[in-house]
Amino acid sequence: MSGLSGIVGEVEWIERVLRQMAEAQEHRGGEKPVGWVSSFVDARVGLMHNRRVTIESARAPSQPFDDTDTGLVVMLDGEIFNYAEVRERLSNYYRFSTEGVCEVVAKAYDRWGDSCFDRFEGYFAIVIYNRFSEELLLCRDRFGIKPLYYATHRGNLYFASEVRALFAAGIRPLLSAERWASYLAYSTYGSPYETFWEGVHQLPAGFLLHYNGYSLVERRWYAFENRVKAWSEESPERQTEAFLDQLHRSVGYSLMGDMPKGLSLDGGVESALFIALMKAVGCPRYLKSYMHYRGKLHQSSALWGAELLSETALPLEQVAITKTMLLKELDYLTRWQEEPVDGVDMVARSAFFRVMRKRGLAVVSGGWGLTHLLGNTPLPGDRYSSLVPSELLSADFRQLARKPRYRHLFESENDQLRFCDLCYERLPHLLRSVDKMSMYYGVQLRNAFLNHNLVEIAFARAEGSPSGRNRRQWFARQIVEPLLPAQIRLAPEDEPGEPELTSDLKSWADEVVFDLRYGRASAWFDHTRLEREWQQGDEGLFADPMKVWKLLSLCLQLKNLP
Repeated sequence: MSGLSGIVGEVEWIERVLRQMAEAQEHRGGEKPVGWVSSFVDARVGLMHNRRVTIESARAPSQPFDDTDTGLVVMLDGEIFNYAEVRERLSNYYRFSTEGVCEVVAKAYDRWGDSCFDRFEGYFAIVIYNRFSEELLLCRDRFGIKPLYYATHRGNLYFASEVRALFAAGIRPLLSAERWASYLAYSTYGSPYETFWEGVHQLPAGFLLHYNGYSLVERRWYAFENRVKAWSEESPERQTEAFLDQLHRSVGYSLMGDMPKGLSLDGGVESALFIALMKAVGCPRYLKSYMHYRGKLHQSSALWGAELLSETALPLEQVAITKTMLLKELDYLTRWQEEPVDGVDMVARSAFFRVMRKRGLAVVSGGWGLTHLLGNTPLPGDRYSSLVPSELLSADFRQLARKPRYRHLFESENDQLRFCDLCYERLPHLLRSVDKMSMYYGVQLRNAFLNHNLVEIAFARAEGSPSGRNRRQWFARQIVEPLLPAQIRLAPEDEPGEPELTSDLKSWADEVVFDLRYGRASAWFDHTRLEREWQQGDEGLFADPMKVWKLLSLCLQLKNLP
């Protein structure tokens, strides 16, 4: 749980610029940022790290970590849960001088090169600078749980964990009209390289970036489709065995460390599995569980979750996310998120992280990801096709919108849609947004079930079923039934919808939408039509409360963006 930033090139006062970048993302670290500067080809390289200790010892050396044995300087954002296992294997070849994760990364890269990342379990953004060859490497984890952005300016390379750190370095904050047009017209979040800002790129999930002072070369180190194919060639028994083993490992990983941590649970099957597996791996002392809900308690999944916990010794706090909290959090959230804020559920999640910080937690763990992969969540369709109908956009702006085109890797249309959602659309967007809000409040989120082995096996279990039904049946019979008691009760799958815009909020909402005329994105809209449709309420194009709240979020965000 850290903030990474760096510069390569001829930049005056490079130390001062690095400090400005670190200050822009100081919420990512609880300690004073540490910098490192050296020569690079005919220029300079500078690295800066905002540190917050998680699974490694507080006595571990600060970052950037300069490994004198290998000549590598390493920075890490995230957690590599199996670093002790990797360290033990490397101990046959190296002598370790610290207890830190970064020394393991340095020696692993020295030993195995780019293939070392295949050996890491966890989520991470990694920076490695080779002092001997004067080469820089950026790496992002398999599914992009940890972000990493970069930009070039006047021949210099800048990179950071958050977009605003790049702005602090002097990159101009220019909105990408094409990217926003595509989002408004088709609700797409863009290719793995794109952001909502001109000239700012994200390193795609599962990719490396090599820089030698003259050229930037990106290379994919994690090929999801190849891993799925390899698992599909395993026997059904082997798939089930590996899936169950990884479930146990993942829950154990999510409970690692001596820092203050809690569980975020609900009444669904993922939470039930997490609780059952936690009993098997052992529950840490001083652990507490939290369930947040909005609306009425008796209509939420929190009561079902309380029933799941009734046979454990875990204390439970039910956190009510009120309408007042939602409105305040929406205002906060739109001030520091750099891409669209989608819906009230995301706002409620951010408010929950705010409460967790007040409780003094450093880590929030829980089970999340399985139902999304196994077919129990909606796929993109008409409800997600657009935020603003095309006739409400100005003619020139509407022409900028483009539909996304993705690689077609799976024969089953269900699997292809789910793959796009996993690697291109909603899930990457959710991961980026959740990382930003959790880091903003200094709380690391561990999603136990978003492990690459679990995801790969789940896809391999399709067995040619166009709807994914075979996979769901396998999950129910081979995974859920052996682990959960027969009498267990789970919350209904219906999630609370977006709240209706009540009369006491109408004047505020009207003002928010009408102010769009005077913002930096004023030219994007046909304001006469937009305001007419808005005022029609339930009779107009904004009859769906989901689109109402997404539009309000958009208006506030466009007003507050730098």
